[in-house]
Amino acid sequence: MTDLKARFRKFWSNARFRIVFWATLTGVLCGVSGVGLPVEDVLSNLRNYLRIHPSKGEIAMVLQDTNTLNALGAMDVSRSNDAVVVDALFKAGAKRVFFDRALSYYADNKGNDEFVEVLKKYPNRVFLGAMPSNNGVGGNYAASLPVRQFRKEAHVVSLLALFHPFNLNMSIPFSSDSPMGQIPSMSVAIAGLKDYPDGVFQPDYSIDYKTIPTSSYIDVIRGKLDVSLVSGKDVIIAPGAISYNDIHPLPGQGYAPGGYAHAIAAETLKRGLPVQLGWLPPFLLVCVIIVSGLGRGRVFDVYRFSGLTVVLIAAPFVLNYISVQVAIFPALATAAVAVFRMRNLDRVEVAGETNAGSGLPSVQALRNYEAMSTKILVALKIRNYGAIIGSFAEHVEAQVAHEIVRRIRISDHDVTVYHEGGMFLWLSNIRSTFDLFENLEGLHRIVQNGIQVSGMDIDLSFNCGIDSEFDRTVSSRVASAMQSAEEAVRNDELVYQHDSRRHEAQWELSLLTQLDRAIDNGEVWVAYQPKLDVKTNRIAGAEALVRWTHPERGPISPDKFIRIAEEFHRIERITRFVVNEAVRSAVDLAQMGYDFSMSVNISAQLLRNPGLPGMISEILAAHGLPPEKLVLEITETDRLDRSSRTFQMLQRLVQSGLRLSIDDFGTGNATIDYLRYLPASEIKIDKVFVQAMEANKEDYLLVQSIIEMAHSLDRIVVAEGVETGTALEILKGMGCDTIQGYYVSRPVPFMDLIDNIERKHVRMNG
Repeated sequence: MTDLKARFRKFWSNARFRIVFWATLTGVLCGVSGVGLPVEDVLSNLRNYLRIHPSKGEIAMVLQDTNTLNALGAMDVSRSNDAVVVDALFKAGAKRVFFDRALSYYADNKGNDEFVEVLKKYPNRVFLGAMPSNNGVGGNYAASLPVRQFRKEAHVVSLLALFHPFNLNMSIPFSSDSPMGQIPSMSVAIAGLKDYPDGVFQPDYSIDYKTIPTSSYIDVIRGKLDVSLVSGKDVIIAPGAISYNDIHPLPGQGYAPGGYAHAIAAETLKRGLPVQLGWLPPFLLVCVIIVSGLGRGRVFDVYRFSGLTVVLIAAPFVLNYISVQVAIFPALATAAVAVFRMRNLDRVEVAGETNAGSGLPSVQALRNYEAMSTKILVALKIRNYGAIIGSFAEHVEAQVAHEIVRRIRISDHDVTVYHEGGMFLWLSNIRSTFDLFENLEGLHRIVQNGIQVSGMDIDLSFNCGIDSEFDRTVSSRVASAMQSAEEAVRNDELVYQHDSRRHEAQWELSLLTQLDRAIDNGEVWVAYQPKLDVKTNRIAGAEALVRWTHPERGPISPDKFIRIAEEFHRIERITRFVVNEAVRSAVDLAQMGYDFSMSVNISAQLLRNPGLPGMISEILAAHGLPPEKLVLEITETDRLDRSSRTFQMLQRLVQSGLRLSIDDFGTGNATIDYLRYLPASEIKIDKVFVQAMEANKEDYLLVQSIIEMAHSLDRIVVAEGVETGTALEILKGMGCDTIQGYYVSRPVPFMDLIDNIERKHVRMNG
């Protein structure tokens, strides 16, 4: 978990990663919420306009238009008129007749009877429409059905349509619920589909409705019908007069009677079911392209994403020809956010990678150069650069820098020179270090003659540092080259070459400045090495050990960074961190039902800090751990006496309820003096003796003597470094209380410690 957090922080610190994250989140929100539907509709209408093409003419329209109503002298046609028209259409060779109306009222009159007789005359060939009710159930529910007398002799189809926001588009359901159950839409019935999905589809509105064969209702009544317009075709009878209030915006084609939308929808389905891919595929494609483009440079970002936008707009145009529909707004939104944010980032990076004073590329550009190079990196430090620039009232830095670069390029042709303050860096074209040294000496002689700026002669003095470690990235070599140039100035050498061994020493010192940040960001963590109670064969305690996993150098030896922390009096921060983690872990184990003690190493330096007892008491109180469950392991390098500050500190710690353990007993000063003076309840036999006792009789006897002596003084004995079953059996025979070592477990993360507590004693018994 710690590594995961550290890795996430590393990613999150990358500006381009953050841009990708927010762009992706924008796309997801747009896709899930459907907020981009109006934009999708506008783009769809534009594509339809560009793809406009004639109808195949397989469906005909008969419009109850204004001429019809004027000729009949009525506000609406009658069922008697409908009976005449239906009969005439079938006699003219029509396949089926579909009413784009809900004939939901019935009166006992001759016209209704005539209409029923015509329906009986042409069984299963007439389809009547069902509409939503003005005050009924909303949604996809056709509440208004044809009257029972009509629908007994005819089929019923749904005339429902879903209008998009702002009436920019219209979708048609495949079927609708109704009081008589599920009924197909008119378009599904005309297309003759038996299996169709739930939901809605978007008709191909690039079919020009004006090319659909159309006749006037009154012409059919008067016998003036052009038979060729309806023969062998399905015919839709639809209201077309303005007074019917059934004129709707047809996407991309202006206003038209609603019947044309059903005709276009039916022709769309006759061509095949539209494939609706939705918004996810184009969105994922954009995400893949964005992620694959990270780190390839700003030209890739701008032009690839700009081209991607064009493709996103053009691809649906091509897909529509094969009845594939996609929603591109979430992908467009993702690409737009990425382009906009990355272009802004590019402007910032360009500004940051250009030296404002000289106009040359800044050293920051080199720091961002993550690739490797087999060229020697040179850093040239002008010793009196600040004095030169400051001596001119006018801005002359660009002129000075230009003269310096011109002289560098005399013998090192066409190099790119990077500038920061008085430092100029470049990757030399000269491959040999020896030749480069000679070249820099020649450059020094040239520069010694001075340069002329604004009519004044200026004397220059410089020193150089070089880095030729080609196995590192250029960005990581910049600091070493610049440091070498500074070293050359201090040592008054013309050229100073970076030495990895010196660099390593400098890096060790830099650990001190990195340590606090490493603790905060999770690089520093605590491992736990279990302690096995020999008598019960159970893990009853553990030693908390600090670990540092550096993101670039990997695990760093505790001996290294603890030594440096002690040297520069920073050990308190590490100790506080380890004690806090150890106490928290002990409390967690206690809540799981384990009787457990934690051991923590305390530096000899910290034993002289009067604030130590207060720090430990504060941590124990914060987590609620009894002090006797915390063991402080003491390794002292100085001799003790009862009057020493260290001894007094140990007394205070014991009086507060804490337990002390003498670590590394048998080496250095940790011998009998400790047993005489220290109020310790435990001693730990150094692993040097434990690991050697199997083969060395003297070490065997020494370990046995320590155990007997400690027990005579009522001390608990812990043997460190137990790595074999034989060693365990020897120590068990000697009466040793506790063992610790690789035979029990290596130091492990806390979750692995829990597993060891539950499983390790099983192996011991086996």
